[in-house]
Amino acid sequence: MEVNEKKCKLISFYRIRSPNLAEYNMGRSTLERVHSIVDLGVTIDCKMEFNQHVSISVAKSYALLGFLRRNAAGFTDVRVLKTLYFSLVRSVLEYAVPVWAPYYAVHQQKIESIQRRFDDTLPFRVTVIG
Repeated sequence: MEVNEKKCKLISFYRIRSPNLAEYNMGRSTLERVHSIVDLGVTIDCKMEFNQHVSISVAKSYALLGFLRRNAAGFTDVRVLKTLYFSLVRSVLEYAVPVWAPYYAVHQQKIESIQRRFDDTLPFRVTVIG
């Protein structure tokens, strides 16, 4: 199997302020150094903080929640709304969560704000557990 040199990127993981970064070559080209990379749908940055991934996931979830609000405005069955919420919105938030588990309070608040927004948009109270 041949490797496409143009698609290869280089990322170094470190916690110090000024790391010793070397250049790496593959074939005839020097690998491009990046500060974040997407692997299997998870955005990983060089400090392993997952700030960017949380922001992207929350933005996607808000977009899907808006889609759900617009297209399911006339729905009154709680089971249907919960199913739609779990399958569209919550699945985005829970994707690969063992890898990037939201351990910072600010990340947890961003994720919980989506749940509150879902509860606030309904004409009646729905409790979404687990």
